[in-house]
Amino acid sequence: MTRRLSLQSKLTMLSAAAIFITYFLFTFLQYYMVKQWMLREERKTMERAVAEIETYYAEKRNLSWEDIRRSRSFLERLNEHYQLIRVTDEKGTIIVSVSNGAAVSLTPDEKLSTRKLDEHFVNHERFLLLRQPFHAGQLHGTIEIARRLVKFQQTTDTLFIVMTVIGVLAMAASALAGRLVAQTFVRPLQKLAKTMAAIQDNGLKQRIDVPPARDEITELMHMFNRMMDEIERSFAVQRQFVEDASHELRTPIAILQGHLSLLQRWGKHNPEILEESLQAAVKEAERLKRLVLELLDLSRAEAIAVPEEIAPIDAAAAVGQVVKNFRVLHPEFVFLIDQPTYPLARILITKHHFEQLLFILLDNAVKYSQQVKKIVISLREEDAFVIVAVRDHGIGIPKDELKNVFLRFYRVDKARSREQGGAGLGLSIAKEIIDKYGGQIAVESEVGQGTTVELAVPKAE
Repeated sequence: MTRRLSLQSKLTMLSAAAIFITYFLFTFLQYYMVKQWMLREERKTMERAVAEIETYYAEKRNLSWEDIRRSRSFLERLNEHYQLIRVTDEKGTIIVSVSNGAAVSLTPDEKLSTRKLDEHFVNHERFLLLRQPFHAGQLHGTIEIARRLVKFQQTTDTLFIVMTVIGVLAMAASALAGRLVAQTFVRPLQKLAKTMAAIQDNGLKQRIDVPPARDEITELMHMFNRMMDEIERSFAVQRQFVEDASHELRTPIAILQGHLSLLQRWGKHNPEILEESLQAAVKEAERLKRLVLELLDLSRAEAIAVPEEIAPIDAAAAVGQVVKNFRVLHPEFVFLIDQPTYPLARILITKHHFEQLLFILLDNAVKYSQQVKKIVISLREEDAFVIVAVRDHGIGIPKDELKNVFLRFYRVDKARSREQGGAGLGLSIAKEIIDKYGGQIAVESEVGQGTTVELAVPKAE
């Protein structure tokens, strides 16, 4: 089975390769530029020598081939180490030739008309050959300089060796640097992996110790810690939800079981016990039905998918229709609608969900307003929202409990709420729905004075 490379090994190899390739390209370019510069200098030296020879012959009057032969001493003084200078006539016959460590047999060019510079390899050695036609009076010939590139080759070879050695050292240094970089990068990830393993073994309490550095890795660690906080809160909420749901279901089931047992023992022949137990069973069955329906509503609210295109609706008309239905259901209550004289903007929410929100708020208001049976529904515009407020004059909510009203199964007065059939899911469902549409819900309340719940629904543009 092939062993996969670790992330640290991959990062080490990648960073080392990147550093080495960068160094290689830089040194190769540097080596090439130095080599070309040295070649240009060699050529310039040869061209200067040709120019001096032409000037020397041009100064001679009635120049003859014999004068050129007698110029050997001048050519020897002018010649440099590893260089050959010779002059040939127009037929290619060598008139004079001097060599300083550059003995080489070159074939004359009999038909040369312009300057010509070539490179040659003779016995595995590199030569530069410059041929320059010259004309002095009746004389026509060629000045030839062959330069043996010994110094050039030695210098370039030395430079190549030095750069190769430095390249090897750079490779080792880049591998070490790559490993350090990889360790710096991988160490926080290893810490993250260890923390995840600890969470798997020990629960959700474990967190990563984030270093003081400000980079993407530390931001990832902060995000992981925040995510774990959120997951822990979610688990706590879910656990509480299960406990509360179990409690809410257990109570009516226990009551049903108790009355059925009573009927089984004594109620068969006792009309009073039979009537009492049947009424209690029907009442608890209704409570169970309402609880199950509210749980279904909550799950549907969590799974709401907002349509891509929403047909704007008239908030005032929708409020009027829902209030009209509540007046029929609760004739003992007074429902007042307070809205501005100007036309309200239409709102971006489906009619079904808006009516469901209104039903939840009005139902709560009715449940908790048994003394003063007056409910006021007001509408207004505020920035990008249409505000729908439902105010009752009921028992109110203590200030320290307002933060809990959107929690599932939360009830201010648990005993009275259970008697009235509430399971504490209404505002949780309302919040789930309004959040999906980008709106807001807020509660203000005072004990003994009543409660106001405000829905902020986005306006249509």
